Amino acid sequence: MSRLAFPFAPAIDGRSAAVAYGSAPHVRQMLELLILTMAGERVMRPDLGSAVRQLLFGAGEGVAAMALEAALQATINQWLGDMLELHELAVHFDGAEAVLDIEVTYEVRSTRTVDRLDIRKELT
Repeated sequence: MSRLAFPFAPAIDGRSAAVAYGSAPHVRQMLELLILTMAGERVMRPDLGSAVRQLLFGAGEGVAAMALEAALQATINQWLGDMLELHELAVHFDGAEAVLDIEVTYEVRSTRTVDRLDIRKELT
């Protein structure tokens, strides 16, 4: 079974690009979507999502960064725990550049491959 690729793009044959369900690219796309989706954004799944956007404009250092890290870890384990094993999660906020960096190291359970996802959100 396959799923549409994210971001949506045409494949070489002109159809929508697709990735195999449970494959490393599919798990990576689901992880990225989960982190960037705001809780309450999905009508049919109001508890799906993370607090990244809510905390993006708040104080990004110290306790807020630790709270975001803990919330992300809980969210990832809840929604994607059967697809991946979380190895490391780090949240860094650079106030001078107004940038939030999220680094996730995880293992895809189906292939046992370790991958890393870096998300960088600018506040401008």
